Amino acid sequence: MNKSYYSVLISQVTTNLGFSLYTMTVILFLHHLTDSTFLTSLVTLVSILARMLGSTMLPLFSTKLHFQPLLLLPQIMQFTFLLILLFLLTEKDSPALIFLTFSIIGVVSFFNGWFSPLKTTMIRVIVPSESRIKANSLLSTVDQTFQFIGWSFGGFLLAFLGKESTLVFTLSLILISMISLLCIGTVYKSPYTLKQESFTSSLFNGWQYLFTDKKIRVLIIMDLIESWAGVIWIGAISLAFVQEALHKGETWWGYINGAYYLGSMIGGFLIYRMSIKLNKNLMLLMLLGASSFGFLTLSYGVVSSPTLALILVLSMDPSYILRDLCQETIFQNAADGHTLTKIMAARSTLVQFIFLLAIIGTGLISEMFSIRFVYIVAGILLLASVIYGFSHFLFQSNRTNVKKELDC
Repeated sequence: MNKSYYSVLISQVTTNLGFSLYTMTVILFLHHLTDSTFLTSLVTLVSILARMLGSTMLPLFSTKLHFQPLLLLPQIMQFTFLLILLFLLTEKDSPALIFLTFSIIGVVSFFNGWFSPLKTTMIRVIVPSESRIKANSLLSTVDQTFQFIGWSFGGFLLAFLGKESTLVFTLSLILISMISLLCIGTVYKSPYTLKQESFTSSLFNGWQYLFTDKKIRVLIIMDLIESWAGVIWIGAISLAFVQEALHKGETWWGYINGAYYLGSMIGGFLIYRMSIKLNKNLMLLMLLGASSFGFLTLSYGVVSSPTLALILVLSMDPSYILRDLCQETIFQNAADGHTLTKIMAARSTLVQFIFLLAIIGTGLISEMFSIRFVYIVAGILLLASVIYGFSHFLFQSNRTNVKKELDC
């Protein structure tokens, strides 16, 4: 791996760790400010909507800015608005303060929505194709480790340092991220020149690729199906399952969350070690990982033993990471850097939109039936996604074999 890769790794770790600490800080601030569960819960909704808008608008900027300014702009904007938030933390309750706080949440999330598509493109550009799954797996392992630390110990940090000092620490992490991105510019030259494109062309080219490229279309449809199932791991849903299905309290909820992150770290490490072998069969391994994840999720939905549930969560995350990293590498191999940014931005918008609908739908299903039924449906959806993927994979393989025979 080259210096640019490690600069991206440091930038991703500090950005995501900072975002988790900022999210906890702003939720605690609003809770103390308003004592309203409803307003506090709106933080997640505003963040998702703003990230969707950010991902949608990213292609407009990617055709107007060179890559390094494009990477630095969201970090600078997030740093600026988090600095404004730092000064607001000492203000007294008022409608204007609440409005300003949610406005800052919206702006920060808007630019945070740029990071994942740009990171995927950056790895595609600076890492050779044979090393991309290894690069993605190391990024995932390190990122999951620091996110686990952030979400697990962020509460202790807030209690020990307070909101203001925690936000100052977050600002320092964003600053480190910016310095890391500046280091990329010293060893990396953009492989493409800026293109003059119309507003509609810039905005919709990525969406066009999603549904015209056959391989990408299959991956996107699988993504959309799986997004409905992914909602089962948000805090409120997983807590309800622990309480109602496993008959345990917050302590076991913490164990389940810990097993989730630990499994992700183990999965990323294993894929990193086996990357050379995996690189030759990305599509097949992605489908095998998705199959295993679907079966384990369905099993998790029917168990009543907390210990068995913990083992299942620990086992399912390596499967999910295998599926996720293979899919990301397939995307990176499918397009050039300029086009990939648009594809990943459109994908991010679509997946987050479906995820938002899934949150609403899951809440209604859990009220009408039971929380266990939600997890069973999620497992069935994951397996349906795999069946769809396998059918297209086998169909394309058969077509290729027939074509070879006809050409002989």
